[in-house]
Order: sequence, then C-alpha cells, then structure tokens
Amino acid sequence: MLKTARLVIRPYQKMDEEAVYKVINSKGIYLTTLNIPYPYPKEQVGIWLQFTLKNSLYQRGYEWGIFDLKGEYIGNVGIVNIDWIHKHGEITYFIGETYWNNGYATEAVGAMLTYAFKDLKLERVQGRCMTHNVASLRVMQKCHFQYEGLARHEVQKQGIYLDVWYSAILREDYWVYATCEKQ
Repeated sequence: MLKTARLVIRPYQKMDEEAVYKVINSKGIYLTTLNIPYPYPKEQVGIWLQFTLKNSLYQRGYEWGIFDLKGEYIGNVGIVNIDWIHKHGEITYFIGETYWNNGYATEAVGAMLTYAFKDLKLERVQGRCMTHNVASLRVMQKCHFQYEGLARHEVQKQGIYLDVWYSAILREDYWVYATCEKQ
C-alpha cells in the first residue's frame, strides 16, 4: 500500500468491483486509454481485478486502485509489463472523469514511481499516450518523464489510426527530482 497527502493506493479487493465499474464504464476513459472498452462489460470487472492480482503474484506488474482518504475509488495506477532482465516497466493510469483536473494522476504516478525505483529497483519506466490525450502527456511531463518520440498510426480506435507519444524516466533522473511537481 502507498499513501500520499490525499490518496491511498492499494491492491484491488473483491469488494472494489462495484466502485471500479462505476468509474471504468466511461466514454471519457475509453477515449483517452489504449485498451479500455466502452461500454465496459460489468462481468469483466472481476476478471480484470483477478488479472491484476495474478500479475502481482507473478511479478509481471503491479496495478492498484487509487482511493481518496475517505475510501472513495478514484482510478488506477500501476507499473506493468515489467522486464526483470532489463529492469524496466511501463506506467499505466486512469482517473475517473469526475476527478479530472485535480492533480490526482500526477500524485498517484509520483507515488508509483517511488515504488518502482525504490522498492522494485527498476532502472527505467516508460509511458505512452495517444496524442489527443494532452492531459496524460502533461502528467508525465510533471513527473519528469523525457519525451522519446512519436509512433505514427500505432493504434486504431473506432476505425481511425492514432499516433502515440512515448516518454520515459530513468532511475537517476527520478532521484534528482524525487517527486512530481505540484500542478
């Protein structure tokens, strides 16, 4: 479990299914993420939560729920696709639409980067987002990810090919900054 000034970030539990469904079944999240469908099938929530727990168990990734201090589910953050040979992984996150523009993603990503570099001892964390998702790119910039390039027409959504921005942060860069900037 990770704690920040405003958030608790922890592994998912069975009791989280309904709250997760209310947040993840969102057209806004669908339009700004690479792999989340809309409408989100309710029966898939439990399967997805089990998938995240299995990934943690086998050390392939750590994808956890973001909760406010009252226990309300806000979104998801994680380090996924971990390559233990080369010591790198990929940041992933989404925030429920009603919580957008409050700095929660930046705060959660900062906590997860500390976990990635301090506890998991990774050397590199990369991130990617579709170019129309400027808010996600901004989160990575605030967390000192360095822009690495553009993958043109890398993904297809609603029959349209979209470009994807790639960024990354190295362990040595992270310790210079220690945490993400506020706002």
